[in-house]
Amino acid sequence: MRALTVVRAAAGMAVFALLLFVWELAGRRDTTGLLPPFSDVAAEMAAILTDERLTTDVLPSVLRALLGFAAGSVIGILAGVALGWWRRLDPWLRPPLEFLRAVPPPALVPIAVVAFGEGDTLRVGVIALGACWPVLLNTMDGLRRVEPGYIDSARVYTSGRTTAVLRRAALPAALPQITSGLRIGLALSLILMVVSEMIASSSGLGYLILQSQRLYALTPMYAGVLILACTGWLLTLLFSAVERRALVWFEGMKGRNHA
Repeated sequence: MRALTVVRAAAGMAVFALLLFVWELAGRRDTTGLLPPFSDVAAEMAAILTDERLTTDVLPSVLRALLGFAAGSVIGILAGVALGWWRRLDPWLRPPLEFLRAVPPPALVPIAVVAFGEGDTLRVGVIALGACWPVLLNTMDGLRRVEPGYIDSARVYTSGRTTAVLRRAALPAALPQITSGLRIGLALSLILMVVSEMIASSSGLGYLILQSQRLYALTPMYAGVLILACTGWLLTLLFSAVERRALVWFEGMKGRNHA
């Protein structure tokens, strides 16, 4: 099994290396200037990550995305628990929530700029707003899918205390679906980070990419996109590692069920 995993990883890396090689050849043959060679883009990436742009553009962008993701996740989990556990709230809160969910967060950026200015609070708020919805919906749906018999048994062993039932039974049972919402929320956080920095910012990866495009500096533009892609990839790997550790019991249950 481990050998098969290594073979698959090696095959994936080989395909990735082949794509980069094709990019390099296409860039060397390009006469329009629209596609710089990968080697030039890689050199520009190294320059960005070793000069002042690391602290003025790259790190602030990552921090905004993580702060927005964290805030949105907390809001989404709390609201999802309320709607998923106390179902009597659903008729009262569902209509306004569905209305707000239908509004694309990027559409709120110009309004927020007029109302609150172009500070980091605005960008983090937009990111949090977009990230909270998949977490909220998955938390609510996960709690509602917990087997009623499982909840009833938990009430017996916890003397019927709601907080204890939630903490010891309902939330752990809904955790696989909650983590699915968190994974989607993380991806949305990076997207909204770029959008907010393109519309209302004077720093960040989104600003760097947009300004490079406006100045027709294509090598820095491609470098910014690749840094963004690598950032998303590394955050996904980190999240997957945490997710596997948090759900090790769930993976064991799936293995027993398949057996």
